Amino acid sequence: MFALMNALISILHSLAAILWIGGIFFAFMVLRPVSTMLEPPPRLQLWSAVFARFFPWVWVFVTTLVVTGYADLYIRFGGLPGPGYLVAMQVIGWVMIILFAWLAFVLVGRLHRAVREQRWPDAAAAMVPIRRIIATNLLLGILITVVGVARPVLG
Repeated sequence: MFALMNALISILHSLAAILWIGGIFFAFMVLRPVSTMLEPPPRLQLWSAVFARFFPWVWVFVTTLVVTGYADLYIRFGGLPGPGYLVAMQVIGWVMIILFAWLAFVLVGRLHRAVREQRWPDAAAAMVPIRRIIATNLLLGILITVVGVARPVLG
């Protein structure tokens, strides 16, 4: 039973990480460059709609990552602080979550309002910090993956 619970925790944690980081990769490396082919109004409407559809999923991923990550930490390692690689993953993960929360609650709200009111220059300006946070979270997502996979070396 213990092995099954550990496997389920690992599977859910891995899937949530893959889907969140994969979504960020797709948005930044594929959708962003392709969206520049559109004129500003439809491009900004597209981004507003993409965020409205993707962000509820990200909250599911974030919740799953926190619950399964701490469950794993307590079940396998007896609690905080855990091995060094897990401390690093916690720090990186919480930075990603805080950046995402700022993005979701503040920055994308500005984009949604500007798009709704058809203030295209304001909507375009709102995208600048959004792009930076997406790029930062993509890099942090890659880093946290490297740390997690390199754990035998990092201890």
